[in-house]
Amino acid sequence: MDTSNTKKILDFTKLTGLTERITMSHGTLYVTLLQPERCDFFHGIIRTFYKDNINTDGGVNMYAVGDEFAFDFVPQDREAPVFAEEEKGVWSEFAEEEMFNNMDDEDESPAFPSYYDLPEDVDTMLDLEADAKEGR
Repeated sequence: MDTSNTKKILDFTKLTGLTERITMSHGTLYVTLLQPERCDFFHGIIRTFYKDNINTDGGVNMYAVGDEFAFDFVPQDREAPVFAEEEKGVWSEFAEEEMFNNMDDEDESPAFPSYYDLPEDVDTMLDLEADAKEGR
């Protein structure tokens, strides 16, 4: 990594206000964070800065090294899939219909009894409450 890009990264890192100590060695940024539990947040902002200002086809990998974090600036194909878009399925009426067709009332778990089958004591309790409202 050339010195102008190194300087941009170091300056930006200082401006975040999230770091205690910053060094750059052989293209790897070493950072001691004020709040180490916010490392994922810092990873996200340093990655966004790198992709927006230095290399749109690059990525950033993060590693914990003792009490500090190392950030490697890598080609996009070598970036860890931390920021990969989650693939979402498509829900259709056909899927819903198939789900209901495959439901079997006789094959229920004992932990989840059918809501059609009320225990006798619940039925009795409902009758008593109805009687109390009517004044019987």
